[in-house]
Amino acid sequence: MFLLYRNRGERRFGLKPIFAYPRGAWQYQFIIEGETSITFRTGNREWEERLVAPVLSVTGPDCVHGFEGRPSDFCKVIVFHFDEADFTVRTIIGHDGYRRIPFSSAETPALHTLYERCGEARKTIGTTPAEAKKRAGFFEPLIYGIVGSEITLFILRHIPKAELGYAPNFSESKVSGALAWYEANLPRNPTMSDVADAVHLSPTHLRRLFHKIRGVSPQVAFTEIQFKRVKWLMRDPAMTFERIADFTGFGSASAFSRAFAKEFGLSPKAYRKTLASAQ
Repeated sequence: MFLLYRNRGERRFGLKPIFAYPRGAWQYQFIIEGETSITFRTGNREWEERLVAPVLSVTGPDCVHGFEGRPSDFCKVIVFHFDEADFTVRTIIGHDGYRRIPFSSAETPALHTLYERCGEARKTIGTTPAEAKKRAGFFEPLIYGIVGSEITLFILRHIPKAELGYAPNFSESKVSGALAWYEANLPRNPTMSDVADAVHLSPTHLRRLFHKIRGVSPQVAFTEIQFKRVKWLMRDPAMTFERIADFTGFGSASAFSRAFAKEFGLSPKAYRKTLASAQ
């Protein structure tokens, strides 16, 4: 899960409304003080719901919504936008869905901590400016992933157990563990045997579990993780292809360029130009 946007502060949506439109991202809007209204639009139908703090508003990427209210409305918010959500959250909320989740004011300090933890991703990491800049590009998505997971746990603590279904079984846990370990060790370009050893299974057993749980081979799933990290790093024009190759386990810029062109049908340079033109 990559963080696309975060903000916090005071809002007066009654005076400065944000009209309904789909955000294209998973939005977690924590109303920690005050109150406001969230508005929705589906076709020609529009409606609103009052949000009185402390409450969390979760909306899927295709949910057409905005924030308005009365002229006297005032609230304080903490906002996170992520590119994706955990499978459980996607199942409960839906890609075009919405969920209002009340919580306790005693939980607000933890939300501020999560917000500030995102800031750690952009602070210097290392002993020299050059080393700090190099390492920050790798640690940033890991920190955002941790924050995204913490928000997921926050949501699940407030969802009735009857909606959560069955607990993950052995196979699901092993596959999830393998994916997490691979992502954390991506610069090492771990082999299938490395991942299997990390989760205490044989490569053959792990392959069977991947086909059973995800319907694809481990290598397909690992390649997806690898290129998701690539696309994240490509957003930074200061990241050279050599550094991207180092961070994502390709070893060299030439190997990275060949793999990228094979995967997406265009060169990394051409892809980066499309990013620049979209901004």
